[in-house]
Amino acid sequence: MAVLQLRPEFSESLEQPTPRPTRFPAAKYAAPNSAANQLLRPRLQQLIEGAGAVKLILIRAAAGFGKTTLLEQYGQHCRETGRKTLWITLDIADNDPQRFLRVLDEGLRPLLLQQGEAATETDADTLLGLIMTAPEPFSILLDELEAIQNADVLAFLQQLVEALPAGCTLALTSRATPTIGLGRLRARGQVLEIKPADLRFSIEETGQFLRDKRGLALSDTDLTSLYHRTEGWITGLYLASLSLKERHDPTTFIASFSGSNLELAEYLTEDILSRLDEDTRSFLLHTSVPAQFNASLCDALTGRSDSRSILERLERANLFLSPADNQQQWFRYHPLFASFLRHALERQHPGRERELHHLAAQWFLTAGQAIPGILHLFSANLLDEAADRIAEHLEALVGSGRTRLLLRWLDSLPTETRERHSDVSLVYTWLLATAGRLQEAMRVAARLVSLHGQAYAYVPEAMHCLQLGNTDQADECCRIGIDLLDRLPANETNLYVVLASCVATNLVARGHYDKAHTLLSEAFRRNTRIGESFLGDTFGMSESILDLIQGRLTHALVRLQTLRENPHATTNGRPNSAVLSLDVIYSVLLHESGALAEAGKILERRLSFAKQVGAPDILIVSHVLSARLALGDGDRAAWMRHLVELEQIGQAIGSARTQCSAWLERTRVAILEGRLDTATEALHMADQHGQWDQPDMLKYANDADTPRIARQRLRIAQGRSAEAVEALGTMIVEARHRQHHRREIKLHILQAIALEGMNRYQPSLDALNLALRLASHEGFLQTFIEEGKPMADLFRRWVTNEHGKMKTHGIEPGFVDLLLRRLGVAQPVASTASRPEAEGAREVLTEREFQILQLLAAGHRNKVIADKVFLSEFTVKSHLQKIYAKLDARGRTEALAIARGRGWIN
Repeated sequence: MAVLQLRPEFSESLEQPTPRPTRFPAAKYAAPNSAANQLLRPRLQQLIEGAGAVKLILIRAAAGFGKTTLLEQYGQHCRETGRKTLWITLDIADNDPQRFLRVLDEGLRPLLLQQGEAATETDADTLLGLIMTAPEPFSILLDELEAIQNADVLAFLQQLVEALPAGCTLALTSRATPTIGLGRLRARGQVLEIKPADLRFSIEETGQFLRDKRGLALSDTDLTSLYHRTEGWITGLYLASLSLKERHDPTTFIASFSGSNLELAEYLTEDILSRLDEDTRSFLLHTSVPAQFNASLCDALTGRSDSRSILERLERANLFLSPADNQQQWFRYHPLFASFLRHALERQHPGRERELHHLAAQWFLTAGQAIPGILHLFSANLLDEAADRIAEHLEALVGSGRTRLLLRWLDSLPTETRERHSDVSLVYTWLLATAGRLQEAMRVAARLVSLHGQAYAYVPEAMHCLQLGNTDQADECCRIGIDLLDRLPANETNLYVVLASCVATNLVARGHYDKAHTLLSEAFRRNTRIGESFLGDTFGMSESILDLIQGRLTHALVRLQTLRENPHATTNGRPNSAVLSLDVIYSVLLHESGALAEAGKILERRLSFAKQVGAPDILIVSHVLSARLALGDGDRAAWMRHLVELEQIGQAIGSARTQCSAWLERTRVAILEGRLDTATEALHMADQHGQWDQPDMLKYANDADTPRIARQRLRIAQGRSAEAVEALGTMIVEARHRQHHRREIKLHILQAIALEGMNRYQPSLDALNLALRLASHEGFLQTFIEEGKPMADLFRRWVTNEHGKMKTHGIEPGFVDLLLRRLGVAQPVASTASRPEAEGAREVLTEREFQILQLLAAGHRNKVIADKVFLSEFTVKSHLQKIYAKLDARGRTEALAIARGRGWIN
């Protein structure tokens, strides 16, 4: 757990530790003592004073450059100027998003809440809302950000920077450049970057430190030599000073003191280690194997019974030991020090590290912590025992959603080891299948039957069915799958879920919605555990996809948001595979509703996962949307890179639709840019892979992107609008008959543009009105906007002729206003003046939405609002989603802030 502190204290040296309050972490050797503090302080003042108003201060350098020291001095600077501060020292445990959020929330609430104000439940939106409405400036100081690798935590930090009010600052230390949107902050002038060159001592500062602060009588020659060898690296100078205190011949020592990289830290640590007593050295070596340890684990690794007292002594001595939790029960060594200790252990006691990994594994397994226990077995190369323990904890690992970790483990086991356990091999087959590795899954399934008998004959059939589904052979997939689901053993829950989800998706693709609903309902009746675990998210995702296809965008958004908030959505802060897929679908909904920035953030985090899954729809939407967002930001190279990658993956997995989708996006953009020859060639390439494009076949990634739809868009651009109108009329009837309402909206839009091209203005406006009626109540924005200039030109005509009559056509006025702004179409003054409260809430929101916004502002929760307006809680959530979309807000706190800023509510 991260450790909250108000101010770290540093000892003058390791030999004379200064006692610290128990909640303060041990001093890092990267910030050796107060002497270095005093030298860095003036430099900090110069940097801060020249920075202006920044949101982010990033102190970035390798280990030992004084990052922590400088950060502490910045905190002191804040306190001296009356600013509230929060300090958090990060470690690997903080890669758990929920834990990170909880720690940040605990520290910030005393700073952000007024005295006597009640705290509410912890969630990301609430915390960001508190930050955005902070009563006074504050600073958050995060030390050792390089420990954070989790994309969700980094994405939240990016949101946090965006949410910071004027005058507030996030200050970070990190060895590497963090992926938190620095480019955008640099462009805005909102980031101050302090780099290694800013942290190096000058030769004058080196002399002041070594001679005046460390008491070393060095000649100018020795001083210059040491300065050049360390290149002003603070920790190198400090560690050198420790050794020089005991040397009678500093020139000889300095001459052998070389380099300014991490090897220097290892060399000098060894020099310090050799001065410790044998008992302490042995303890350090034998406790270096686990990433974190407590006194009990140390006793098990060392055979001692006094590890608690030794840990307390090491902490007091600042010997590179840091608490890993608030209770100071768990500890860790500085990573460099731990790495050196392990190397020293191997040199001094060959083979001992493997024994210690085994001891650590036994301790963790006995303590009921299977994951670290199994990890230590792998580190000890005890693969047979690792396989046994995986088999023992298999259901718990699957049920908790740790499927990606489990797949990595099973991949690393020798085939003969894995095949000793039929249940492990069975799980391996469907894990491979869900990762898009169907050929491997089929080979493992065949071996399973060969080794363990015909009782597993259903497994190869299931793999074949999954392959049919992934290659868009929907009818055959459904025929085989429905029969096979009836024959699966009653206790075969996991494979049943995977197979049922695949069959349901293909039933939806063929328009058999009732059968899909029935199938999913039967799955829940088959095993109630499905709905109580992450496995239920798979079915919830299928329901959301059906909502999207049938035009219920708001319902789909609410459903997915609810699923994402479920307790089983993450395990130890890590999203499970179902939730990762769910996030990709969620990005589609956000993109369609116009929340492009939020959709982009999710896709950025989930794109690598999508590549691993290999499911065509996940691949298509993640890459095509990423490409569109990149192009919208002016990054044409990234747009092309995403499409090339999509095409290559499609070739690798044998998915014609995946390859086709890459060419369809090229076609769309070429048409919008007027490069019609290029568009014609691109559409020809799409047709080469377009056999799946049939009127009765719909996969959600392509419900509005098919070769037939692209062909009509191209015809319109070529001046062949009459042909397009005729074809679109037939396609609209087909879509309406099959309840493909999202596709129907797109077809009406193209029909309107085509009729405009034929100078049939009134029919064109009528077609556009129909599209708006279908889209406005659910918030389908992007499907209009992505048609570019032809759509904007048509809306200019529509505004002039129809804007004052919107309500008679059943079109949401707030939706139209938002759409016009996004398209860059100006509204005539007369049209806005014709409505009451032209500048008020009712220009954007419906009466019901405004009523709900007022109740929300009064502090009522969803259930209370539902009771007051006589609606279901689900419907209230739907209205809230529409409000957020219309206000371009990310949650209730931001929506209320926007509404107050516009004077709509008090």
